[in-house]
Amino acid sequence: MLVGLALAAATPALAAGEGWEGWIVGEPCAEGRQVADCPLRYVDRPVLLLEDGQTLAFLHGDGLGITPEALDKAYAKRVRVTGEIKQGVLHPLKLETLETSGERKFFKGCL
Repeated sequence: MLVGLALAAATPALAAGEGWEGWIVGEPCAEGRQVADCPLRYVDRPVLLLEDGQTLAFLHGDGLGITPEALDKAYAKRVRVTGEIKQGVLHPLKLETLETSGERKFFKGCL
């Protein structure tokens, strides 16, 4: 079981079962509010970056609300995480990806 590190001193207050919207990024990227270009090498230190710049550490791993596969798919994308905060760490029950990455097509140009 892995736990991300919390960067923000204050934890956003929501009742259990409510959700938080933001982006899953690596901890070093959250410090600079870098989302789109956050290197995948930081996926082992993920946090939920909220719009106001606060971050939430969350539990993730096999058997938890955020599996390694779901984390990979949602990395650097806008998400909604539902769960509750216990001792300053988000215990997620559900992860919804709110944006999809567009299919990239390559054009060779005129020959």
